[in-house]
Amino acid sequence: MQYTNLIWRDGQPYSELFDDIYYSSNAGEVISGESEFQHVFFKHNGLPERWQERSNFVIAELGFGSGLNCILTMREWLKHCTECNEEKTLHYIAIEKHPLSAATIVDLISRYPELKQFCDELVKNYPPAIETTHSRRLFNNRVVIHFKFMDVCHALENHKLNVDAWFLDGFSPAKNPDMWSQELFFQIVLNSSEGSTCSTYTSAGWVKRNLQKAGFVVNKVSGYGNKREMLVAKLPIIQLNFSRRASLKYKENPWFEPPIQKPASVNNATIVGAGIAGLSLAYALVQRGWTVTIVDKHGDNLKQASSNPAPIVYPRLSINNDIDTEFFTAAYCYALSVFKSLQVKSQQRFWLDGGVLQLIDKNRITQIINKFQLNSDFISIVDGAVAGKEKEQVAVNYASAGVVLPAILCDVLKSECGSKLNIIDAAVTHINYDGKKWQCLQGSQLIKETDVLIIANGMAINDLALSLKFPLEVIRGQVVALNESQISHQITKTLNADVHITPAINSKHYLGATYTRNSRNVDVSQKQNRDLLASLNKYYPDNFTENDISDTWVGFRTMSKDRVPIVGAVPDESFFDKEYADIRHGNTTTTYPPASYLSGLYLSAAHGSRGFTSSFLSAEIVASLINSDPSPVSKRVLDYLSPSRFIVNRLKRR
Repeated sequence: MQYTNLIWRDGQPYSELFDDIYYSSNAGEVISGESEFQHVFFKHNGLPERWQERSNFVIAELGFGSGLNCILTMREWLKHCTECNEEKTLHYIAIEKHPLSAATIVDLISRYPELKQFCDELVKNYPPAIETTHSRRLFNNRVVIHFKFMDVCHALENHKLNVDAWFLDGFSPAKNPDMWSQELFFQIVLNSSEGSTCSTYTSAGWVKRNLQKAGFVVNKVSGYGNKREMLVAKLPIIQLNFSRRASLKYKENPWFEPPIQKPASVNNATIVGAGIAGLSLAYALVQRGWTVTIVDKHGDNLKQASSNPAPIVYPRLSINNDIDTEFFTAAYCYALSVFKSLQVKSQQRFWLDGGVLQLIDKNRITQIINKFQLNSDFISIVDGAVAGKEKEQVAVNYASAGVVLPAILCDVLKSECGSKLNIIDAAVTHINYDGKKWQCLQGSQLIKETDVLIIANGMAINDLALSLKFPLEVIRGQVVALNESQISHQITKTLNADVHITPAINSKHYLGATYTRNSRNVDVSQKQNRDLLASLNKYYPDNFTENDISDTWVGFRTMSKDRVPIVGAVPDESFFDKEYADIRHGNTTTTYPPASYLSGLYLSAAHGSRGFTSSFLSAEIVASLINSDPSPVSKRVLDYLSPSRFIVNRLKRR
């Protein structure tokens, strides 16, 4: 994906691709396009009146374009929050297949000083041109923009976004008919909340008929400017069954139907595990106004994979697993945005974004780049960049990737959570549900009771007396710290090949990591240190010897057998065994009830060696489920990560 270009014609901004105008303006406006926004989208979606008595509101714009509608909406929303003196959150779903660059948006909006603070915040959080969902939190969490840089039908497919108001602002139906199709409007209905409204500048008859066929009550009202009429629509509550359907067909994957979270009486949650998975969960929930307690036997001291002194953060790309690529690409982009925003708040540097070079098969990576249309800002092939590579290999540069320093990052996360986070130093030996609350116990001693419990304790998730056991594997890893030398100055960018080596960080290079199955040995293996140095010598000969080793880290990574994190609500295994006992037959005519879950229990675990890439988006997924927010990932990614997948796979095989 590349950012698209605009062209100026008669003082108006046009899309180079569709040869259509981004917004209409008249000579008397202080802000070009504001009058159209106020008339077409704001007024005719009943705003701001509908914001009263609402703590959250969801708007979706089909055709984000210049960002003007979003900026003006944020301005009005923040004004409303100030007037009512309440903590509220606006979710703004910005769908755009052909996004403009941040620089172009600045060029468009900078001529209006009144909008500078809103434009600056938008641009500061603007995502790269990567086809995925990029969720960003603005203005101290009062606004969340979900940038969906993709085809509009794909953006809405199998989602349940519960949109309250739709801004239908695609280019002209004559020039971009896909944005106005009946198929799309059916998707809009499925993603709407009770009484959802939509408005658009067009009054085309076939657009009106498509909206009506989808279930909207449509009216024509006075249009804006040269438009004599425009369309406004509302979805009757009777049109939708907003509760869960009682039965679903096989092809609808009822076993992956997400839970409906009951509104919490008090927004308190407990997390078992104080590693990066647990801390990222705490951070995600605190941003939503929750109070969080973490329980960990090591207190707030980092252990296991989270204590790795300098892990590298870069994407995981697959040529034959599109869902895996979708998740890890989105997770990587989101992690970078978190690091960037937190680094500004920290006097100590924890995010070293100097890029990562990776050696990889040339044919494979070329196919991946072409298949997913990855641009050179995201990944580029660098010929001749690394000595010692195999003939069929090339070096690729992830320009935005880098090295994270966990100890500092985790301190920053705890600082950002502030008084909303409490950490208890205790070992949870088992958990129990008494019919109302989850109990965290150490032997017979009650440590904590909670309505919402999230398990994020790595290899120990199977040790909490839950009936459901997950197929996990513990991988031992070893990383060495090497003293910087005069000759090692040539290592200026992290290299990831058979081993990875970082540039000098506080006079130390970090070399890793070994990968040993079926070992819980915490002692340093001198042989593995020598093996790491021998592998490095292939790429940087004669740079280091054993005498340069200053320290060695040993840790354990928890992975699922399918190498995919386990993220989401914990299923009720007995319900699955009873209701889905025959799914091995694949009978497409049989109907099934939607999945049942253990009330208020969630997981974020098995992140393996990618925890600092995957944990932050995984935390957003869990927090969105708990808080009933729009999901930050597609439904197929939710299903891919779901803890239910192991039960489903077992039932399909037996």
